[in-house]
Amino acid sequence: MSRRLIVARRVLSGAGDSTATALAIDSGRVVGTGRPDDFATWAGPGTVETHLPEMVVSPGFVESHAHLLWMGQVSRLVDCSTPPNTTVADILSRVRAAAASRPAGTWIIGFHYDEGLLAERRPPTLDELTAAAPAHPVYITHNSGHLAITNRLALEMAGLRDGISTPGVTHGPDGRLTGLLREDPALDLVSRHLPVPTLDDKVHFIGEASQAALAVGTTAMTDAAMGLARPGATEADWAAYQAAEARGVLGVRTVCYARAPHAEAFVPAPYCTPWLQAGGVKLFADGSIQGHTGALSAPYHDSPQETGMLLYDVPTLTRVMEQHHKAGRQILIHCNGDAAIDVALDAFAAVLPPRPHPHRHRIEHAQMATRRQLERMEALGILPSFFVGHVHHYGDRHHDQYLGPARGSRISPVQEAVELGLLFSLHSDCPVTPLDPLLSMRVAVERKTQSGRTLGPTLRARAEAAFLAYTRWAAYLGLRESQVGSLEPGRWADFAVLDGNPLDWAPDGDNPPVRVQSTWVGGEERFRA
Repeated sequence: MSRRLIVARRVLSGAGDSTATALAIDSGRVVGTGRPDDFATWAGPGTVETHLPEMVVSPGFVESHAHLLWMGQVSRLVDCSTPPNTTVADILSRVRAAAASRPAGTWIIGFHYDEGLLAERRPPTLDELTAAAPAHPVYITHNSGHLAITNRLALEMAGLRDGISTPGVTHGPDGRLTGLLREDPALDLVSRHLPVPTLDDKVHFIGEASQAALAVGTTAMTDAAMGLARPGATEADWAAYQAAEARGVLGVRTVCYARAPHAEAFVPAPYCTPWLQAGGVKLFADGSIQGHTGALSAPYHDSPQETGMLLYDVPTLTRVMEQHHKAGRQILIHCNGDAAIDVALDAFAAVLPPRPHPHRHRIEHAQMATRRQLERMEALGILPSFFVGHVHHYGDRHHDQYLGPARGSRISPVQEAVELGLLFSLHSDCPVTPLDPLLSMRVAVERKTQSGRTLGPTLRARAEAAFLAYTRWAAYLGLRESQVGSLEPGRWADFAVLDGNPLDWAPDGDNPPVRVQSTWVGGEERFRA
């Protein structure tokens, strides 16, 4: 591979060099950044020069929490999202069309319904889905991934009948099943019966999702919970990632975490190549605020009888964490509500020795973290990864409906983490929300909801922190800062070419959008707009 010199309007190294305009690459890795004259003696006759005088070069974005395989898979499912669907009738029409196009008994699987955006402010009912597809089992996942709606045949195939009491399987006032499933094990009871994609299918999904990631400047990805599809699927998902790497289909550098709710669950053996890395384990302490399953310390604003669902108590979680920690595994734990964060921090405190302890265990989403909880994270060495897109995608409903103005205004308190000197990352949780690092950074800076409301203006972060949380800091949270996340000597020459500078954004400014023009991996162009 020849040497290459990239000359641009600005090169953002991710390491504090704001004046560089040149990036030198050799054998796919960064030699250095600086001025073009700095590399005059280094560049020989065989050096390829690429001039981008109007562009800004950034480290490739590091997505610290998404689901790469699932990203590719959802493109094959019935689209129940809003838009394009605006009513329950729209979703039912798609279900009927799917039923008409496939043999009786074939599963109809949909994704991404959001009752809060539908005109009726409710999902389709069990009876409506049964009428739309009486001969087909139907299973449609909520956009959070923590709920699902089904028809009667799907419940019958799972052995669920009216009057049977199972946690998370909901019933109406008359005792009849509603078709709504909330969290595991309710979801698992039905999802274990869904058709299993083949290895080749999964490799294809990984390849498609890799290309989608490159299109938004993302060169390093994360599967934050292999095995989400069904119990026991983690090992099969890991085999698919290894096959995708072997076939040259895995187009982004990926670290995978095993869904391991029990100490005896499958976790890949240590594995690390330039393209694929076995990470630690993923646990779930609660569910989704949108689904009223995120665990709160005080009731939901719009549902005073509910405080959500805690999936562990402190003693049980402590035992699980202790086994994984002793095995040397990095622990990621999903916590949306403040009650769930307290449980996770109490368990971490029982497991961890006094600092320093370079474990880099993480709290994922940290949506309702209080300042006191962030202080505890800093004291324990726990790193939060914020799903800051909640502000944009759900902030209006959090403020007006789910949490109320006081709690809703302070979700994803990125700026407080900055003030406490706490390293963190930002993420999209794609396909829960679209993979769009630049949008997530801008949301952290502006805190604008979809309606244009500024949600918690005192919590707006500076652009540099948002940028680092999708580059250098995100790499640190994934234990791969020596390879990706910055354009420092020795790192992979993975970068995005942008038509603007995200470091120019200001919390109270008129910030123009920045778009990805091309994406490079190992010094080679892999995507061009």
